[in-house]
Amino acid sequence: MEKRWRKAMKGKKLLTLGIAITWIFSSVVYSIAPANAAWKPSGPMTLVIPYGAGGSTDIIGRLLAKSMESYFHVPVVVENVAGGNGAVGAQRVYNAKPDGQTIAILSGSIQTIIPPTTDIGFDPFNMTYIASTHESVAARFVSKKSGFKTIQDVIAAGKTRFLIDVTSGGYGLPDLGTALLSKKSGGIKYRALATTGGAESVLRLMSGDADMGQNSASTTVSHIANGDIVPVLIESPTWPLLEAMGIPKSKDLFGYSITNPSSVVGPPGMTALIRLEIQKAIKAALDDPTVMTNMEKTFELIRFKTGPQAKGIAVAARNGYLPVLRSVGKVLKK
Repeated sequence: MEKRWRKAMKGKKLLTLGIAITWIFSSVVYSIAPANAAWKPSGPMTLVIPYGAGGSTDIIGRLLAKSMESYFHVPVVVENVAGGNGAVGAQRVYNAKPDGQTIAILSGSIQTIIPPTTDIGFDPFNMTYIASTHESVAARFVSKKSGFKTIQDVIAAGKTRFLIDVTSGGYGLPDLGTALLSKKSGGIKYRALATTGGAESVLRLMSGDADMGQNSASTTVSHIANGDIVPVLIESPTWPLLEAMGIPKSKDLFGYSITNPSSVVGPPGMTALIRLEIQKAIKAALDDPTVMTNMEKTFELIRFKTGPQAKGIAVAARNGYLPVLRSVGKVLKK
């Protein structure tokens, strides 16, 4: 595993959480706000991250916030509002004034599979879609303490005992991945252990509190190299780093994959003038080579999409998941 890892990294320097925090706050080259901006915020902006600190959405969000501060010349405060796999933070923004002062970055679960399965009191698709910065990769990891080396080891153990599976609360994409793995492999036993997001999920795996769980890149890369957690299955359509290590894909072995799009959104009713100016600020951030380089250090799939493009991707993902949810026994809302 160590040799495959070194080959896959090709000399790239691994990031510990401390190093990651350092480059988040100290190495961003900022864009410059246009003097003739069509809209400018009247005061500090708030960027809500509906998950715990330390995950990919949090890291990318903080880099984006620092760039937007220079673009708009106002503070952009990052606020972590975890709970309900993104539902609590998303509703915080849903209920805000559509004046451009409060926005959020949503990841896949809250846009795609939570609204059709859970009564959360609102539909994120009614929010104002501003842009997208990335799509998260996903893989299934096991605890070093579990003794598992391959996905076949996981399946064999799950036939005889209950495995502890880390999730990020609610019924999200990690839960769907586990349900699909169980269904496609002939049935494994498992119990969910809810967490606030990717960073806590990794800690649960490292401590041995959990046997397995689905996670993204930024919270796992340094721990893979140390052998603290072991990747056994790529569940997103692609993850080049793990593919280079020879980790198999769920699509190839079991016929399923997990798509996890991100979107920057605002409250319903935001005017086109405000939406387009914030979209420009996000585009300027991703056009900045230093910001882009730092975002790519999360190993997520960084790419800019406009608001309409981001919503189109999320709608397609939700529609694609509906028959999948039915196949694992989820009752969908009417």
